[in-house]
Amino acid sequence: MDMPFGYIPHKIKWKNAILKIFGNPNMITRIQAPVIIRMLNPSKKDFILDAGCGGGFFTYEVAKKCQKCIGVDLSINEELLDITRNLSSISFLKADILNMPFKKGTFNKILLSSVLQMVKNDRILLKEIHRVLKKNGVFVLSVPTEYLYIKKLNQIRNKLTKKFKSKNKGFYRYNEIIKLLQKEGFKIMKVEYAPKRLGSFIYETWLYFCYYTGLPLSHPFYFFLYPIAYLDRFSNKRQRGNEIIIKAKKI
Repeated sequence: MDMPFGYIPHKIKWKNAILKIFGNPNMITRIQAPVIIRMLNPSKKDFILDAGCGGGFFTYEVAKKCQKCIGVDLSINEELLDITRNLSSISFLKADILNMPFKKGTFNKILLSSVLQMVKNDRILLKEIHRVLKKNGVFVLSVPTEYLYIKKLNQIRNKLTKKFKSKNKGFYRYNEIIKLLQKEGFKIMKVEYAPKRLGSFIYETWLYFCYYTGLPLSHPFYFFLYPIAYLDRFSNKRQRGNEIIIKAKKI
């Protein structure tokens, strides 16, 4: 994944220049992007859903490689709609991902990036994902697990989930998320932690620092962290980390 991952054109020239050079300012997303794209493996024949797409960073990247990618979220930035209006391979829809206006088996691939831990009714969301995904379709999701290095973050997790406006507990243990997916009709194909040890240490340190200083966790001017986070991709794929990415299929 290249340096400006997640770049989406911006109408303000100076902001567009910064984003074009550095891309999406969210460090955890940048670390996970190569793994997520590799597992999703978008191709020109794919009709893909990015459920809970947020700012549309993954939607935009995936749409470059597939026939169509639809980003669905309760809140879609109007500027994002204007910028992408003339791109045939991408569209955005304001809708509740717990009750999406799509027919059964509409998509052959679905991405759910850092969303499941945020919703109160996670099983309802998984049932809805299962409904709109074709049989044997690919489902890729990422969720946080327990913090590895700064154990105090686990102690203040309730405060962190409120800060991030999570309606769920904000994380899943490994066995918990695997069993949940299997129970809702998915077969696990691949599992990989991202970030791994190095990225997890950097992210936890930065999260701890931002939490106690009040600084935002994500900002375009945090680009000095990107080269450090980039090194995480060279770690052994079997290393554990504080977030997990899972590739599954509908059965």
